[in-house]
Amino acid sequence: MKFTEHRDSQVYTVKQYQPGLVKINDFTLNHSCAISQHEIKEDWDCPDITSLNASHLDDLLAFSPEVILLGTGETQRFPDPALLAHCAAQGIGVEVMTNLAACRTYNVLTTEDREVVLALIISEDAD
Repeated sequence: MKFTEHRDSQVYTVKQYQPGLVKINDFTLNHSCAISQHEIKEDWDCPDITSLNASHLDDLLAFSPEVILLGTGETQRFPDPALLAHCAAQGIGVEVMTNLAACRTYNVLTTEDREVVLALIISEDAD
């Protein structure tokens, strides 16, 4: 699915998403990644939702977001509630959704200039 253009070309936005692949501005990635409006972590080492741990979330919290959008692949899968509590204890909400929904939501929130982090779990088998 292609996405509409963001008005600010200096902001990282999702240009295209399909299972196993995401295009962020001029980057095309086929592995898990995390982005905010002005930063990108191309090598976010979280291959699947069962591997998600507090260290992975700390990587996302380092972006200083208002909210984290966690894309869990082609199917919405919820992490251990203790992991969500880890973020909530720091005043940061986590919204869990499919990668496609997370990409769309991220683009909308960036047009509102919200401090949001998009974390996509992209596995090799593109579940």
